[in-house]
Amino acid sequence: MAQWKSMQLAKVTSLWNLYERGIELQASLGIRENLPTYVDFFEGRQWPSPTPSTKNLPRPVINIVKMICRSKKSAILASPVKIHYKSYSPLTDIESFNDFSSYVLKELGQEDLDKLAIDDGVKKGSYFYHYYWDKNASGIDGRVDGGVRCELIDPLNIFFSDPSELNEQKQDWILISSRRTLTQISALADTDCDLTQLKGDEDNQTYNKKEQKTEEYATLLTRYFKQNGEVYCERATKTLIISKPFSITPDFSQLNIKQEENNSICPQIHGAQMPRAVLYPIVCGYYERKEGSIYGLSEVEGIIPNQKAINFNVAMSLLNAQECAWGKYIALPNALKNQKISNSPGQVLIDYSGTGNGIKKLPEQALSDAPMSITQSLTDLTRAVSGATEIMTGEKYYSNLSGSAIAYLQDQANMPIEELRNNFYSVKRKQGKVLAQFLKLYYYKKSFIKHKREEDGTEKEILSSFSSKDYESSIFDVFVEAVGGSKSSVASDISLLDNCLKNGNISLETYIKAYPESAITNKQEILKQIELEKNSELQKLKKELELYKTNKNNRPSVDTI
Repeated sequence: MAQWKSMQLAKVTSLWNLYERGIELQASLGIRENLPTYVDFFEGRQWPSPTPSTKNLPRPVINIVKMICRSKKSAILASPVKIHYKSYSPLTDIESFNDFSSYVLKELGQEDLDKLAIDDGVKKGSYFYHYYWDKNASGIDGRVDGGVRCELIDPLNIFFSDPSELNEQKQDWILISSRRTLTQISALADTDCDLTQLKGDEDNQTYNKKEQKTEEYATLLTRYFKQNGEVYCERATKTLIISKPFSITPDFSQLNIKQEENNSICPQIHGAQMPRAVLYPIVCGYYERKEGSIYGLSEVEGIIPNQKAINFNVAMSLLNAQECAWGKYIALPNALKNQKISNSPGQVLIDYSGTGNGIKKLPEQALSDAPMSITQSLTDLTRAVSGATEIMTGEKYYSNLSGSAIAYLQDQANMPIEELRNNFYSVKRKQGKVLAQFLKLYYYKKSFIKHKREEDGTEKEILSSFSSKDYESSIFDVFVEAVGGSKSSVASDISLLDNCLKNGNISLETYIKAYPESAITNKQEILKQIELEKNSELQKLKKELELYKTNKNNRPSVDTI
């Protein structure tokens, strides 16, 4: 027993040492000090604590950091993207696989996570997705109870065996730290884990996050590593091994398979065709590449000095205006006799000196516009070198240019964004590979709802099913494609439709059907009304035709006359 405890302690110490060395490395790279500063500047906390010499200095914040970061984020996410699979085998029902992957991505909220990830990337330089199997997630006939889920890991909470290697799949190990309550950690523990040894510890975070004092917290370490090419996982705190190393490939003894299906399924499970987890369930992304580091460069890093200069110039201008706003007065003794000079409009002062000039105002100094002129120039230069120009953000309006010319200017302004967007697309492809691994490993049979667009533009919900056994030996290519065009192209779509309707190239019904969903709230009601009017007009024409036939039959013939 003593030897076993000694081995456990050695393992805990080993994992905790990896964690502490990772923190030291991040500190040497400046990450642990700089990232909280970047977040502060983005959120508007841009002034240091006042000193005796600056206590009267105004502290304005002209937050160009946030403006530029939000513009870049919007530009990267302007085109919706979709993960799309293609199979090398023509016999593979790849359409069903794509439908189910889309369903799973919506279920775990991938689009919202992507927005948060790009937000992290713009501010902190890097973003990291962690995919995992949640046994408590709802599911229908899953191979293992639960569902795949995803969370974002802060750059300060993830550590690598080789931080200079950009490909996360080539790492010997990847370590994630997270703050959890002792109750949450206990729920993850092995059945033979001695939870009496579980203790709380201090937080090493640097973002000034606050924790609830109602329960103790501890730092949970989750380490992924590869053994014979297969991915394993282990968990520990500072004092205890929570989970001994286990493969993230599902345990066959937990398979949720109906008894009558065992004969056909089990041979594949226990045979060589059964897939194994060979990819880390972690996807790394960077905003811009930092030479020799898996941690990227943020947009904030290069703007901070300019932001400080802009704030200081504006502060000096305000201080100058504040000190020179009201003129100074010279008054002889007893000339005022307890009168208070308030500078309020229409104020009357009585000169009690008897000299006629006992109270006089000094000439006011003209306010200098030089600081604000410098500030404007510095702001324009900052926007220009960062690529967040007025053309790119759509602020500038050219009344004398054609639509195609304006579109050309915007395309040119967005050229620097293409590289950033391509970085994001590469991350989406890696996401597709990790997701495919989860779909092939964990989902034996699952019912799901897929949406099919009808010819009239409406979407119809269809109950379908997915079975991973159909894809266990399939090899996929992962593609990322922009779908539905740019989110900012609604205006151009409407303009095109307006011209087609005006020139008689399309009918009113076609016009309404093709009108962007985001720009109209009652499309179906309008289409129904058009259909009713069309039917009403048709009935009217039928009645007129019947009346015409009746009149024709009742008209006297020439012979009768």
